[in-house]
Amino acid sequence: MQIESRDILFVINPNSGTQKPETIINGIKKSGHDIDYILTQNLKEFDELWVSKVIDYKVVVICGGDGSVNCTLKHLVANKDIIFAVLPNGSGNGFARELGFTADLGNLISNILRGEIRKVDLAKINDDYSINVAGLGFDSYVASLFEGSKFRGLKKYIYCTIKGLFSFKPISVEIFLGQVKLTGKFWGVYLANTRQFGNNAIIAPEAKYDDGLLEIVLMKKYPLLLAPFVVYKMFTGKFKNSKYMTYLRASEMIIKSNSKTYHVDGEPRLMTEDLNITLEKQSVKVIKMN
Repeated sequence: MQIESRDILFVINPNSGTQKPETIINGIKKSGHDIDYILTQNLKEFDELWVSKVIDYKVVVICGGDGSVNCTLKHLVANKDIIFAVLPNGSGNGFARELGFTADLGNLISNILRGEIRKVDLAKINDDYSINVAGLGFDSYVASLFEGSKFRGLKKYIYCTIKGLFSFKPISVEIFLGQVKLTGKFWGVYLANTRQFGNNAIIAPEAKYDDGLLEIVLMKKYPLLLAPFVVYKMFTGKFKNSKYMTYLRASEMIIKSNSKTYHVDGEPRLMTEDLNITLEKQSVKVIKMN
């Protein structure tokens, strides 16, 4: 696809990540390309941007983390011709890591101008979307703790995880896969479109973002003494070998649970109804990184 610098818009979330907006803007200005950028201070401004400005561009670069990417999904569904890319600037950057996006601005611009794209699946969960990992149970509980924190980053996430280990109780779950019904009490149920939560913490080693299937991960409660080994397996991609994990694959399902929360790409939601989940195959366009 033919893409020129005037076809690109950087959307910068000034409230996300470690790179300051000025650093990103200076990098754009020094890139040697005439590329537009805009800062959005809140979700309302972000949503209005898609109505008033984004339609004039071919490529939108989201400068933020998984939460910023998630806020983009409904707009990408409504504007199927728009391609998106990510300048990772969040706490975990799970989706960006999986697709090969890095903080190297020059490399990102070069790949955009090269014009190669790939199509990525989206999970639709009731009226919401997830492109990376969604779930309920322990990780949604941790996401809620993390969301309520004044600080961000990996250290804070680890703190919230440790805190959750001592206070979270397993949830009751019913999963309907066509005519098949699965029931049980689980530490967590994860719906993985990619392999990882973020920070290379891999929950579903065999998940693929364009194969038309979600990896469903059922985690049983494990003894607290094993927590260091669980963390080790997660960061080395060896969860598949754990007796506490069950892996399934499906493109649609219904989940009933007594969980109070769930999350989409790390963004917590209140669980007020059953989750109706379908996979929209290769429904968004993403810049392909080399």
